[in-house]
Order: sequence, then C-alpha cells, then structure tokens
Amino acid sequence: MDRTSSNSRPVKSWTSEKTRILPYLVGFVRNENIDTYKAKTNKYGSSTELAKQAATGRFYVTKIGERWWIVDPEGYLHYERSVCSFRKGGSERNATAFAQRFASDAEWVATSQRELADIGFHGTGAFSTNKNASDVVGYKAVQTHNAVNPGAPLTLAPSFSTLGAFRGTVGGDPGGQENCRAALALYEGWEEYCKTYAKADYGYGPYLRDKNVLGIFSDNEIDFGTNAEPKHLLKRVLGITDKNNEAYKAAVAWCSANGVSTSSPSTDQCNKFAGYVAEKYYKGVSEAIKAADPQMLYLGTRLHGQPKYNKYVIEAAGKWCDIVSINYYSRWSPELTDYIPMWATAANKPFLVTEFYTKGLDSDLANTSGAGFLVKTQRDRAYAYQHFTLGLLEAPNCVGWHWFKYQDDDGADNSNKPANKGIYDNYYNIIPDMGKYAKDINIHVYDLIRFFDEGAK
Repeated sequence: MDRTSSNSRPVKSWTSEKTRILPYLVGFVRNENIDTYKAKTNKYGSSTELAKQAATGRFYVTKIGERWWIVDPEGYLHYERSVCSFRKGGSERNATAFAQRFASDAEWVATSQRELADIGFHGTGAFSTNKNASDVVGYKAVQTHNAVNPGAPLTLAPSFSTLGAFRGTVGGDPGGQENCRAALALYEGWEEYCKTYAKADYGYGPYLRDKNVLGIFSDNEIDFGTNAEPKHLLKRVLGITDKNNEAYKAAVAWCSANGVSTSSPSTDQCNKFAGYVAEKYYKGVSEAIKAADPQMLYLGTRLHGQPKYNKYVIEAAGKWCDIVSINYYSRWSPELTDYIPMWATAANKPFLVTEFYTKGLDSDLANTSGAGFLVKTQRDRAYAYQHFTLGLLEAPNCVGWHWFKYQDDDGADNSNKPANKGIYDNYYNIIPDMGKYAKDINIHVYDLIRFFDEGAK
C-alpha cells in the first residue's frame, strides 16, 4: 500500500509499504459477527469467556503468563479499544449536522455509544472535552450518560495539563523557556502541588472513584529529552542564564553527583538526566493520585517522539505508572523486534497506544495538520488500521489502543487546520470503510490474541 508523511496536498511522492489485513492472515478463522461478539463480552467489551479475575469494582492491570491484561470492574479480562477527542466539532457545517441528527447532547452521547459499541469501540480517550472545562460536552456528558445508562457505559480516560497548571503557580517555565518545561518537576513544591491538583475540582477530582474511568493522563507529550533544539533537556537546562533558577541548580547538582561535565555531557548522560527528571515528575503525580484514590490507574503522559525510545524515561514511567501510554507515530508497523520488547523490559508494565491514525487523500478536507501518514483512500485508511493493530495484538505487553480521533477535524476545530482523522465524518456518520474494517479487528481481538499467543504466524 502507498503512504506519505506529507501533511497536505499536493503529494509529491509516495512510499510503498507492506500491509497485512485480516482476510489474509493465514491460519486465522473469523468466527465472530456483532451478535456473537456481544454474547461473549460484557458492557465494557471485555471477554466473559476468558478466566475471570478478582472483581474490585475498578479497573486494574495483571500479568498472566507472558501477557499483560486490563481487568475491568466486574473482573473480566479487557483489551482496550477507544476513541480520542470525543467532543463536538467547531465548524458551522458540523453544528448544522449535529442539530439535524440529535435533539440533545444526551442523545448524541447515547447514539455514539451504541454505534461505537457496534463496531467494537467501548470508551473515550484523551481530549474528550471542549476547551471550556465546565462545558457539559465531553467528559461531563459521558459521566452523565453513564449514570443514566449503567448497562451501556463509555469508559473515560481524562487528560490534564498538570505541569502547565504548576507552571502558572511558579512564574513560568524554567528560564522562561518552554522547551525546559519538563524541568519544572525539579522545583520545590512540585509534589505538594500534585497532591492539591489531584483532589481539586479543576484537576482530577471529578473523576476519582468513578468505576467507569479507566485511568488518568496527567499531561500530554512532555518533552523529557530530545524533541526540541538543543536536542537534550540537560543541555537546555544548563543553558539557562539565571543561575539561581531551581532547575538549573538541580541540573548542576545532578551533574556533580554523577560525574557529568556541565559543558560537554554525553548523549547517554543526557538520556539519564531525562530519566531522572521523568522519575521526579511521575513520582509526584503517582503518589498524589494513589493518595487521593488508591484504585485509580495512572496512565502517564502519552509519550511521543524520542522520549518513548529513551529507556531511562521508560524505566521511570514503568516505576510509577500503572500503564505506560504511547502516542505512536512515524512508524508504519509496530516495532515488535526492538522497542516494544525494550518497553516490556525497561518498564515491566504494559503499554497502551493512546494515539495513531492515517488521513485519506479522497476526503474533502485539506489535511493541513497532524502527524499521521497520508494515504490515498478511505479503504487504505481502513487497511492501515488493521495492519497496525494486528501488530499491536502480537505484542504481549500491549493492552489496547485509542484511535485518534472520534471525528474529523473541520474548519474551526484544531486551529483551522482541517484533517481526515476520524472514525466519524463531520456529519456525525461513521466513515463506512473505517467502520467496517475497524469492526472486523475489534470484535476478533480475543480470538486474535489467542491465535498469536499460540504461536501462529
């Protein structure tokens, strides 16, 4: 299949990629339709046929043999399949379509829950709220739906900007530099602030002890190391001109304690410092969450770019997070022979893919934003979904995925940069090929796990 990393038209060149889809998976027999799938799963999309675990009334993780699992509140083994950004779009045509299809926000949520469940998606991921945190649309609307419809819930995985909120209390980024923001975790008061934020209504508070909350993302794509120039966080922090800055002094102290030159640290030393900062960050958040709600899963920060390949950052995430979250871009196939095994070893925790998508050239949208590959058609997008998720299902340390996103970007959404990212189009209809081929994978996940774990190729 052809793909390109270009964000928009015109496409100057295409790259051909091998693409594996379910109908050609040798040796696998598709036995499920939506009715048989529903007969073998519960309201969370968990398997009622696999060995039942202890029911705690909340989500938790466990390892059985070589494979990690999420366990749902009823004690059933769960493989996560959800959509990010469950919210209404911002364009005029989007608003018109919403008004034509739904009489209320409640009807929108209930209809979406039913339609998503019918193609094997059972929850919502990050960014599932409009910009106004008090707006009924988004997380609050999902919680209201779940309270009224306990037999047909949408799970939640709310995302926050904990580090950004802390930044506002300490006068800005270290040295006034946004690319040093991760080093705020080195400031005195970070851990105490996390404890306050965890309980606050403007923080994690509204989601504590909610059995339908899968877990919490404390931040998004924190640059722990090599995403910005200068490439390493240590070099950026050591370059702060204010020598009284807390992050600068902490970095100098770390260098002194570890025999590191402040003028010419090596790449490995820079990577270790990134892990040091990550541990300070994750420790503060994790301890605050567990103090406020010991059963709440901590899902981390949706690692993106180079930090997800830094074993020291992964070690820190694994030490303090229940699940390591990965926004997985710039790779056509999951890295089953190198980095995914590294995540298993370094973290000793499962990982969850919390963003991935492709965009179709045949959409009426310009595709002027986004990290996902551009492909030629909606059928190609559907094939790409199957190819990538089949690879994830092979990984015993993967516990699921969140597709980015619920609905295409359109007009006013995403800073006026429309793009074909959604399962739904901007008329609130599931895109046919995406729905058909995503469903085929989603309703077979437990059979596919058994197939791969038994060693079939």
